[in-house]
Amino acid sequence: MTLVELAPDETLAGILAQVRAAGLASGGSEIGRILLVVPAGLRLSAIELRLVRREAAGRELRLALLTSDPALRRAASQEGISTFRSRNWAERAPWRRIRYDSRIPPPSHGESDVAPPFGPPVRVSRSAASFQPMSFLRSYARRASPWWGTLGLLLTLLVLGAALYFAFVAVLPSAHVTVAPVAEPIDVTVSLLAMQDAQVDPETGIVPARALSVQVSGEARAPTTGRRQEPNAKSRGSVLIENRTSAPVLVPAETVVSTATGNNVRFLTTAEAPLVANGRATVPIEAELPGPSGNARAGTITRVEGPLALSLLATNDAPTGGGNTAQVGVVTEEDKVRLQATLLEALKTQAFEQLNQRLEPGSFIPAESVSYLVLSPTFTPFVGEVSPDLFLSMSVQAVGLVVDSQAGQKVALARLESAMPPGTRLISDTIRYIPGSVVVRDPQTISFSITAEGTLLRNIDSGAVRSAITRLGPEEARQLLMTRFSLSESPTIELGPPWPFFDPPARLPALPWRIRVTVDWDAAAALAMHRGQ
Repeated sequence: MTLVELAPDETLAGILAQVRAAGLASGGSEIGRILLVVPAGLRLSAIELRLVRREAAGRELRLALLTSDPALRRAASQEGISTFRSRNWAERAPWRRIRYDSRIPPPSHGESDVAPPFGPPVRVSRSAASFQPMSFLRSYARRASPWWGTLGLLLTLLVLGAALYFAFVAVLPSAHVTVAPVAEPIDVTVSLLAMQDAQVDPETGIVPARALSVQVSGEARAPTTGRRQEPNAKSRGSVLIENRTSAPVLVPAETVVSTATGNNVRFLTTAEAPLVANGRATVPIEAELPGPSGNARAGTITRVEGPLALSLLATNDAPTGGGNTAQVGVVTEEDKVRLQATLLEALKTQAFEQLNQRLEPGSFIPAESVSYLVLSPTFTPFVGEVSPDLFLSMSVQAVGLVVDSQAGQKVALARLESAMPPGTRLISDTIRYIPGSVVVRDPQTISFSITAEGTLLRNIDSGAVRSAITRLGPEEARQLLMTRFSLSESPTIELGPPWPFFDPPARLPALPWRIRVTVDWDAAAALAMHRGQ
């Protein structure tokens, strides 16, 4: 490589002269390489670069510029001249080959130039017949074929080869074999752990869970079971009342008369009694309290109470009767416990139903995870009071863990797919998820299991099918395939090619690659689902 350093004020004539001198200095049989070092202040136009390129091409020289000017590098690239930023890179990198423009005559040689062995062309201008003479050796130089000629030849060869291939295949015997693989069940049981506010972890089997609560209220009534004797009916009778005054007196209803000896028993008149001066009247009475204590003997009711006590006298000529006792219901502690337990079960069922109504699709709440809290039970009447029925009003708060069953099913499906033998396919419509046992570890953790089951189809090796049935008859091939491979039904065999006026062969082709094997997965799945029903 010859390094030529140009001056900042270098002219075109000086550059051409230095190129000629560098070309003569390179000598030898190899093409010389000239690297022009262009200073920053030197500007070269496109025309000047073209003249320099033609000068180098006419002398069969490689030319490159050493410059960092972007504009000059672009202009040189358009002229086919290599450019470099450093000398080291110019020494290592390949250079562009200078294109020779045959329309421009090569540069003339001076007296000091060495002429080529065969001399320059006779003339360089085009003749009227558009003939351009050239040197003897150059006229015999081999020129490269145009790229479109090479591409056209390749395309022609490809089309011809494809036509021959299809023509050869069209006349060879062929066969189409359709097989349906057998189905078999598969299941896997996965142990999962549902944790509150956790993230899904398929490796450890952790699925998320969240807390859900609901509050329900209700009332219940039950007959009391306690029994005891209690006053039942009130005693009835009559009393004779006498007016002690000289003026008329009206004895109103519910005037109190009572016994004067023993336990005072009070009676109430049930009707009015107008009395004239010093008059008498018999008035019906009824005991104030029920029970046999109101059965007074004759002549024991002698006292009148109230504001008329000094004006009236009373006496009963006959005993009173009808007061008795009866067995009545009484509230007991067992009644409370029994009624609360009954109402609690009803409220638990109601609360669990409401929890399930609030669930989102793809989740479930195990009944074992639900805890119930009794709130403000109120009983009426109290223990020991007489009443045929006991009433209770109560509220219950239920809190449970909602498990993301969809995440658990995805984990179970992944385990099921990993358990499948290689090359098998799972029928998606046969996949079922069966929940298993549930164990509550703590209020925020539940361990449970899911069984994923389905039906899979085993793969059939198409190459083995081809190799097994070559040169066999269709019926013999069917029997062989049913014996050697796991098929759900007899395979279908079609011989060809299906050309008009062409009798198909009686046997399958001898060439395995002429036998096309199709595994009918859809037919196998439909048959498996039909048999599963």
